[in-house]
Amino acid sequence: METKRLLLRGWKTSDLKEFSDICERKDVMRYIDAPWDTERVADFIRIEQQQLEKFMHCRWALELKDSGQLIGFCGFKALADDHQQLEIGWRLHPSYWRQGLAFEAASHVIRQAILELYPTRIFAKVHVQNAASLALARKLGMKIATRIQVAEFDDFILEYPLD
Repeated sequence: METKRLLLRGWKTSDLKEFSDICERKDVMRYIDAPWDTERVADFIRIEQQQLEKFMHCRWALELKDSGQLIGFCGFKALADDHQQLEIGWRLHPSYWRQGLAFEAASHVIRQAILELYPTRIFAKVHVQNAASLALARKLGMKIATRIQVAEFDDFILEYPLD
């Protein structure tokens, strides 16, 4: 898939180094998890490749069209027990924050999902202190549905209106 500035594509094994460079950063992983090692990144790529093969969607690798640079991901992970409920997520290298790229990718994947996947639910989990992701979710039209506090996680669940 393509947007004005991005190529949204399946993952390649050769993405390991570039995506590791993103996921090992504390500023990127601050509200998600501890920084990931190479093995965890390789597992993520493998799982996304399997998701794409099985469901025809995944958390797409985001590549800049003009340079071919891998800058992160955006896409869906279906709930294990209900594949029509899609959790949207995004992660970008900080060099590409605040440029509208996450909105460009997320709005595109939401439109495509509605047209092709017929989801019963689109939602996001966002840490309550992650102001940038909360702002993006709201810009996409998502609304806070609930708050989940579990151990070190304190997340809002935001819902995208499908009606």
